[in-house]
Amino acid sequence: MSSDRKIDRFTVRPDRAGWTVYDVWTGEPAVIAMVPQTGLSEADAAHTADLLSRHAQGGHRSLRQ
Repeated sequence: MSSDRKIDRFTVRPDRAGWTVYDVWTGEPAVIAMVPQTGLSEADAAHTADLLSRHAQGGHRSLRQ
């Protein structure tokens, strides 16, 4: 049986000031408008990771490397 589920490119991890959105491909914090996505609330980090992962799965050109 084949699975259509794709692995999310972005995930969240706790940090010293809250939560960080990490890019799984690079191992670095995600950056939006030149702002590292660190120190977020857990809800904001999860929401941001979900949005970024959905854009990445859709092939959004700003997320290509």
